[in-house]
Amino acid sequence: MGIQPRRLRTSRRKQMGRPLNKRFFAKADVGPTATGEEIKVSFHNGSGVKEGFIVRQKGSKRFVCSALGADDTEHTCTLATGKLPAALAAGEMAISFKMDDGETYTVSKIAGRKVTLSAPSSTGSNAYDGKSVPWNFTASVVDGAAQVEEAGDDDIEVGTDDDDFTDDA
Repeated sequence: MGIQPRRLRTSRRKQMGRPLNKRFFAKADVGPTATGEEIKVSFHNGSGVKEGFIVRQKGSKRFVCSALGADDTEHTCTLATGKLPAALAAGEMAISFKMDDGETYTVSKIAGRKVTLSAPSSTGSNAYDGKSVPWNFTASVVDGAAQVEEAGDDDIEVGTDDDDFTDDA
């Protein structure tokens, strides 16, 4: 009897890839802050579509979200691909990006440094549909990076301090 090689354990769970940095999240009971850059999301909480922010990441396409405003309830949502925020179903979420062509895109995949864009409608040029590009919070028309909506600097539902990209319905 010789020494048997040790078997490597393989996880049945899919690897998340490069998760998002926690600095892009906010606490559900505090909300976005003036000193942070928190990602703004749209999600369906079971009764309707709400604007909010990410509290934590659970997988490559699963996030815990909370609505802007007094509601600090957490909702686990799955990233929906190619849907306008108004068309989200219960448990789905969308993250909006603006690209150099001036179009608003949703995301089919987001990682620490890159995002894969998805055109939520056939309106516009949709030149970046299906493309993987770097992302940031800075508006620019020539940097080749997608700009993500920022949740603002306070936990107010209707505010002027957050980015609000127009859906190209």
